[in-house]
Amino acid sequence: MAKLQLPDVTLLIMDTKCHELARLAIEDSIRDIDFGDVIIFSDLPIHVPGTRWVKVDPWPSVERCCEFVWYELSDHIKTSHWMIVQWDAWVLHVDCWRPEFLDYDYVGAPWWYNDPWNVGNGSGLRSMRLMRYLIDNRDTFPMRMPEDGVLCRHYRPALEQRGFRWPSEQLASQFAFECTRPSPTSRHFMFHDMFNFPLVLDGDRLAERLRLIYANPYIRRGKKIAELESGRRPLIMPRLAQPAA
Repeated sequence: MAKLQLPDVTLLIMDTKCHELARLAIEDSIRDIDFGDVIIFSDLPIHVPGTRWVKVDPWPSVERCCEFVWYELSDHIKTSHWMIVQWDAWVLHVDCWRPEFLDYDYVGAPWWYNDPWNVGNGSGLRSMRLMRYLIDNRDTFPMRMPEDGVLCRHYRPALEQRGFRWPSEQLASQFAFECTRPSPTSRHFMFHDMFNFPLVLDGDRLAERLRLIYANPYIRRGKKIAELESGRRPLIMPRLAQPAA
């Protein structure tokens, strides 16, 4: 099967804590896709053919990493859009890609809210025109935490008035899932979060990830292992399904 061609999208990952898991996420994401560029931002080299490494100092906090995303990342991007993957977020089903994703300025997995601002998980697709606008108008739209929630729920109404676009919940759900899904067997272009690993991995691939997770002091200090071991699963929200034609 020919690779999906996405010349207008830069794939990127930013990781200074989980290097081997980041490498696996990038490898899975580029296996069946040719992106316009693939950038790995890390303190140490992460060797994946077809990618370029940009050295960064370890971020002292998640907030500082998000400030980099808002105010510095654009200096490295030459395509119209960029897509973030993480050590626990990568491409799943290439055939779920839709060209209309690129018609929007922010495409991320839907959350669980029942309101018009339910689209926007941070592992996803963003337009350069949106990110440049945030840089040029940082006094009006400063980066605040959680950055995806602030951008997509608090700033979104004002940004839409300025011409920026978010997709419907249904289209965003085709792009990715995290804490919600239309059904237990729905297919998506990508996903996010470690508690979903048993849903997207099996056999040796799951065992490899688990070995790296349990050996990583940074992950062990957080809550993600507890969520995985508790058997947490996404909420099933049928309204996220694509409407019938």
